[in-house]
Amino acid sequence: MMLDTDPKLAVTGWLAKEDPEMLAETDRLSFFLYLYELLAKNDGIASDFTGFTLEPLLNQPQILGYRDAYRADPEGFEKKVLAAYQQQELRVNKSLATMAYVLVKNNPLAYLQDFVQGFDFWKNWQKNHRPSTNFLLSNHDQERITQYFLKNK
Repeated sequence: MMLDTDPKLAVTGWLAKEDPEMLAETDRLSFFLYLYELLAKNDGIASDFTGFTLEPLLNQPQILGYRDAYRADPEGFEKKVLAAYQQQELRVNKSLATMAYVLVKNNPLAYLQDFVQGFDFWKNWQKNHRPSTNFLLSNHDQERITQYFLKNK
């Protein structure tokens, strides 16, 4: 994955601005980015799942390019994503970023694993090891998202 051209850089920059400590929690960073893309897909906004892989031990989404880039140079990674956010701030849906952030920040990793695995989208992705760009979220998945946020108002 070419980290320099990835549209998720600006979204990661939003997260770095809001909660820079979460960048170090690379599992949470992966969940944040995955859920941001899932929420975007749910709203009919362009989503990009490139770079995601399935972590075989935990059966969860990982964005290894980001994890490896952060581990190799945490300060450089943070500067890069903040610069991307500054240049492309209007491309970040702050409402969706906030929703993904709240979900990831306020729940343990075990809950996030179960939550993600409950989606039809995840089950389809698991079968194919990557989601189809044409695959729409099922009513079940849309209801899971809605139920989570309604119960946590």
